[in-house]
Amino acid sequence: MEWRGYWGETYRRLALWVLIVGFGFMYLFGSAAPAEAHASLVQTVPANGAELEKPPEQVVLTFNERLEEGLYYLRVYDGSKRKVTDKAAVMNDTRTTLTLDLPGLVKGIYVVTYHVISADGHPVDGTYLFAVGQSLDQPSGVSGSAPAIEHLHRHDGPMSTFGVKDVLQFGSRILFYLALLGFTGWLLWLRWFAPGEKTDPSRVRLKQWAERLQQFYLIAYILFMWAHMGDLIGDGGAEGLLRLFTQTTVGYAWLGGLLLALLSFVVLYRSVFLDYIWLAFVWFAKSLLGHAAAFEPKSETLVLDWLHLAASSVWVGGLLMLLVLWRTDKELGKRFLPRVSTAALVSILLLTVSGVLTVFIFLPDVRYIVETGWGKLLLVKTGLVLLVVVIAALIRFLYRKNSERGAGRLLGVDAVLMTLIVGVVGVFTYLTPLPANEPMNWHVMGEKIHMTAQISPNVPGVNDFAVKVWLPEKLGKPKQVIMKLQATDNPEIAPIVVPVEYTEDVSFEESFGLKRHTYKTRGAYLPYPGHWKMEVRVMDSNDDETVYEHTFRVY
Repeated sequence: MEWRGYWGETYRRLALWVLIVGFGFMYLFGSAAPAEAHASLVQTVPANGAELEKPPEQVVLTFNERLEEGLYYLRVYDGSKRKVTDKAAVMNDTRTTLTLDLPGLVKGIYVVTYHVISADGHPVDGTYLFAVGQSLDQPSGVSGSAPAIEHLHRHDGPMSTFGVKDVLQFGSRILFYLALLGFTGWLLWLRWFAPGEKTDPSRVRLKQWAERLQQFYLIAYILFMWAHMGDLIGDGGAEGLLRLFTQTTVGYAWLGGLLLALLSFVVLYRSVFLDYIWLAFVWFAKSLLGHAAAFEPKSETLVLDWLHLAASSVWVGGLLMLLVLWRTDKELGKRFLPRVSTAALVSILLLTVSGVLTVFIFLPDVRYIVETGWGKLLLVKTGLVLLVVVIAALIRFLYRKNSERGAGRLLGVDAVLMTLIVGVVGVFTYLTPLPANEPMNWHVMGEKIHMTAQISPNVPGVNDFAVKVWLPEKLGKPKQVIMKLQATDNPEIAPIVVPVEYTEDVSFEESFGLKRHTYKTRGAYLPYPGHWKMEVRVMDSNDDETVYEHTFRVY
């Protein structure tokens, strides 16, 4: 059984490559990836950090993408770690807004925490604070308030560390994609190319390898589910687990995929028709677990993603089979190479077309590619695919020149590139294609005057605007503070004047030895996305004017 020793050695080498590539990508991209949420929170009412004179009647959270309606929560806690209401939040018809009605709140600091699942199957949660009748920098007057706030879990900023859970999640995704594409592609080529009768030794070996890939796929799928299930449930416990699998699309897709993985041991290898039906459903179940499920038109994105998976499987499975045959049955491998080479070329063309069309659906502006982690990884993936095309052409050239040794070496290079591409996919499929807007907080220090301009949440539509000016106390209040916004993408449009008005501000900030004066307003003074220039003019009581200019981007 010499070939069994080879299989064992091949498994060990494959596992080593998977570990090297997986940890490499986790090291390169892991620290940034967790901060890339999918459904982004674009507006909160009350605003994050708001200091209100009167208690709000509701908490309203608005997201930029559709959410899963079967599993979510929105809670408000007071300073004693008690929920202020047991009412459940309500999702609107477009599945982008959560609203929680509040009872009459007393003076104090309140913590808002939420957990949702975006339509592409990824969890998003966070926590923020607001105050009623006092500053956030003042004690709430409620016993135990500080420990209560510290006790609550916070997810409203980038993760500062890359922990064991992140390693497990990234690793499980990479393994899952390798197993999915490798097994489904191998199954296709087993039907298309396997030689001779069922008892032919080469055919038996290829089927035995398929069975091992089948086992690997089931294990990888279970690991993938286990690694991500906790994040999807949040702190919903057993009820959250039940709702995940009975009321959410991602839960249905997970169960469907697991059922298909188990059914593969019953239905496969018996009928070509059943094999093709099984493959079609597996790729469809996977399409429901990604970005394709979150973007409109949904039918087109799902079809494109399905084609992308099918083409990827043909390429990955064919390359994997070619590597095995090249080492175990050179003559059969030489007959196989032209077929897989042609199929790989067609697959890459299909991958390119479906990928380009998908990008145009996902991104309202193609320039976003260079402004997001998702887009940058897509460019890396594209570069690796171009290298694959070059290597494939060289392999065909060497094959025609009867240089088997050179072709074999390049096959190894092709396998490494394939593993790298799957590693990229395992990372960037967990990033949002759309860039997220962040609140703007622009501060300028000067010798005699300091200025801060703020826009929150800094999105197209209604925002809170603030200008804070620090002046020597003897100068008193500024004579005039003007804020203007100019859409630099549309210079023919005149600047928009933001009517900020003087506001009493009791919050604590560094005084710099000066007197602070605050001007605020709320309104739809950022009507659309694009590049903007902010101009702030401050005139003091001596009629000395200071002009500030700042450019920023709204997505």
